Amino acid sequence: MKRHGWSALNLNPHVAWTAGKDGQVDYLSDRWREWTGKRGLGESWADSVHPDDLPQVLESWRRAVLTGEPNDVEHRLCMRSGSYRWMRSRAMSQRDSAGAITRWYGATEDIDERKRAEDALRSSEAALLALTLSLNQQIKCRTDELTELNRHLQSAREEERNRLAGTLHDDLGALFTAAKFDVARLKSALAPLSPEVSARIGHFSDLLDKSIDSKRHMIEDLRPSALSSLGLVPALTILINDFTRSHGIQVQAELEDPSELPIKPAVQLTIYRLAQEALENVAAYAQAGNVRVRLSCEGHGQVQISVKDDGIGFDASSERIAMLGLLGMHYRVEAEGGCFEVKSSHQCGTTLSACFPVDELSATLALN
Repeated sequence: MKRHGWSALNLNPHVAWTAGKDGQVDYLSDRWREWTGKRGLGESWADSVHPDDLPQVLESWRRAVLTGEPNDVEHRLCMRSGSYRWMRSRAMSQRDSAGAITRWYGATEDIDERKRAEDALRSSEAALLALTLSLNQQIKCRTDELTELNRHLQSAREEERNRLAGTLHDDLGALFTAAKFDVARLKSALAPLSPEVSARIGHFSDLLDKSIDSKRHMIEDLRPSALSSLGLVPALTILINDFTRSHGIQVQAELEDPSELPIKPAVQLTIYRLAQEALENVAAYAQAGNVRVRLSCEGHGQVQISVKDDGIGFDASSERIAMLGLLGMHYRVEAEGGCFEVKSSHQCGTTLSACFPVDELSATLALN
């Protein structure tokens, strides 16, 4: 029976081995010689361990022999061909009734394929990580480029609006003023006037007044002079009042004065434009009866603008109603370092909001 036991050990794909209580190996199954071509008894097994792994293997085995704790260590083993393969060597102690170590029983397992697979996986993970980092960097660079391009386009758009506003103010303003004077002179020259002529001259004068008023609104839409001359809150107030007069939609304004905060002119213009475009969307699409415009200052950390209506709303997650307009708002806000958010659902109204950070150091200096 003992002979059958040794035969079974030699047929095992692992190397079975035993050692005395002092750690000296006194038995190795035949597979050890098949692998290494050496006997390996005593401490000669160490000659087959890779030199780079040997200090760790010896220290692990020494500590196990001293403490009696199980030993488990991975290392490379020199094969008969001279190549190295990864192994896992484990051992447990046998104790007598008094608890003293009497023998060690161990096994050495070939784990080379597993280690190579792990190395390949680590290499793949490292390559994937490097690729991910590279892609993230490319995305960041492209995002920065697009943000800068969007900022440039917004700046060019505002410059074009200013140019058009200047043209309207100078050219049309001069023409309308001349026309008003001509009507007044004509009225004086033709006096006394017949009722029909008087009515037509009066009608023409009214048309000129309406045209001048329309011109003023067009210029203000293109270049909000109130923003630079009066400040953000008065400009928003004028915008809201004009909207109510034009469309008959009630607007509740909650405008906290941020004048003490160092808000950049570009951010103030972005806040104004967002409110302007949001109100235009309400008039065009929302079918709303009430609107709330809220400007708030969260301490000295941020400024928030929101426009909320009680209109028909839309599915913000799937529908693309006025999507280009919303994207334009999003990019405009993002270009100035802000965050843009849309909340809407069918028959539940729509809320557009943007939040802009305020530089804390600048805020502190402004208060001192």
